[in-house]
Amino acid sequence: MAAVLTRRILEMYVGRIVGVGRNRKGDLTAAYRVSSRSYPNRNAEKLGNTVKIIAQPGSADAASDSPYIAYECLIWNARFAVVSNGTHTRPIYERLQAGNAPRDAIVSVLVGLDREFDQHDTPRICGLVDLAENRLWLGSITATSLSVMPIEAQPGQLAYITTYEFPHPRVEQIDIDFDAADPNAICRHIINASVFSQFEKPVCATSWIASASEHESATLNSIR
Repeated sequence: MAAVLTRRILEMYVGRIVGVGRNRKGDLTAAYRVSSRSYPNRNAEKLGNTVKIIAQPGSADAASDSPYIAYECLIWNARFAVVSNGTHTRPIYERLQAGNAPRDAIVSVLVGLDREFDQHDTPRICGLVDLAENRLWLGSITATSLSVMPIEAQPGQLAYITTYEFPHPRVEQIDIDFDAADPNAICRHIINASVFSQFEKPVCATSWIASASEHESATLNSIR
């Protein structure tokens, strides 16, 4: 029986993953991973202070204009970083720019857009890093619930939510073996290290980290 249960966990499909936390030095981080059964031909592409998920050139999805395939997943400035699994990334960021508090920015956008109206009622999930307040947030909206909460993460911890299986922020949903020191290592970590190694069908990833002197980001593609 133990072998069967282990195998089931290792093959768990959770869809997209959003993570926020602190590396071992205490630097604030945000990370995003695309896992997909239906649209595996995608890359994370950095442009300035934003990262977009795009269809791979020449793939069957390249001509699609679906916002569920291509979207802005990470954006940041000197104070905030917002990470999400869809078109709610920039609206949350713009509300922060307009002076909204993090909780209010997340709630107003998630309520306004609701979950994705696809065949799975895919939840919208997001994370937020507030450098000025040294705080982290996770939020989600599903077909039946709305949840937004501040996250207490110690150095070496990454809290996460996923579109399926774990769509609600919870205090126990935290990776306590988060030892990635730089953006490239964070991308590799959320793809195949610690708890994330249990989640199947990774496609690409991106990450952002803020130290005392600078912001850094990275992408990781061609996983499959």
